[in-house]
Amino acid sequence: MRWMPLLLLLCACTPGPAPKKTQGVTWQQNVAEGAAKVTQGTPIEFPKDHGAHPEYGLEWWYLTANLEDDQGEPVALQWTLFRSRIGKHRDNPWDDGQLWFAHLAIEADGEHHALERWARGGSGQAGVIAHPFNAWIDQWQLTGTQQGFLPLTLSADSELGELSLTLSDSPIIKHGINGFSQKTPDPEHASFYYSLPHLKASGTLTQEGKTPRQLSGLAWMDREWSSELMDKEYLGWDWLSLHLDDGRALMLFRMRSRHNNHYFSGSIIDAEGLVTPIQNGEIQWRELDKVTLDGATYPVAWQLDIPNHGLSGSIQTLSRDQRNQLSIPYWEGPVAAEGNIQGEGFIEMTGY
Repeated sequence: MRWMPLLLLLCACTPGPAPKKTQGVTWQQNVAEGAAKVTQGTPIEFPKDHGAHPEYGLEWWYLTANLEDDQGEPVALQWTLFRSRIGKHRDNPWDDGQLWFAHLAIEADGEHHALERWARGGSGQAGVIAHPFNAWIDQWQLTGTQQGFLPLTLSADSELGELSLTLSDSPIIKHGINGFSQKTPDPEHASFYYSLPHLKASGTLTQEGKTPRQLSGLAWMDREWSSELMDKEYLGWDWLSLHLDDGRALMLFRMRSRHNNHYFSGSIIDAEGLVTPIQNGEIQWRELDKVTLDGATYPVAWQLDIPNHGLSGSIQTLSRDQRNQLSIPYWEGPVAAEGNIQGEGFIEMTGY
């Protein structure tokens, strides 16, 4: 839910330069007055809904990838473009009431690095077009083709290197009830949510002073828009995606309650894109190990059991510090899973 995501978008942001880093932020978005509500029964339509939804409070185009280079070394990356409705400032004729920002994170060679970009809506510096698909902020760009949404091409040139990635061959699947994804027991807290969970990825990463790396592996793209994800009962969320070795994919999230009454949801996705929803109450998600960094404690290993669907195993982060230490700090990094959920994926954690 790569709710950035993030999911992310979610703070009391103001247009202009990036805000100062806020420790201990709760991921409760400050949505401009008059934002549209997510209602069950509203159909998701393509290609229209690949584009932006400025009437809603927050939105993201969220990509993660578990890759290997030509030497067999792991390279993981996240690229996300966020849009947040903040309300129009009448003293600026270029302000359309939208704030855009993007995050790029790369984990390789035992190191995790993340960058961000910011743009005011109406400037042309950032935006999304539904067809032919184009999502951009400055020199970071995710584009489709005239013929269809796939294949996608990600281009991101930064101090982390020159990244070029081609993404193809995934069905588009809808989570929840035909894309209506409830986030708490109250259906007022929900998003429209679809994914491309089986993307095949290939490309190159060229870093200064190093031989260009040829990359290949699997990627996952999430699309989500909402105006109200959670209420004050919840501190944040944990979002997990896994590519299982048997060809299936698994998405889970838990909204973390202040009173240990967490809300869970998820999807099991077969290789052809058939979705089996996982309901709140079916998921047992127990922390096995933790790490404390700068006074905040994060889980880094879990036991996961979903007995109604015959799934059980353990999950471990690939490193013990995968924080994106940006204006909005959060955890985002690759994981490996064992048991009959054996595979690899990503975890995102907010509100710690």
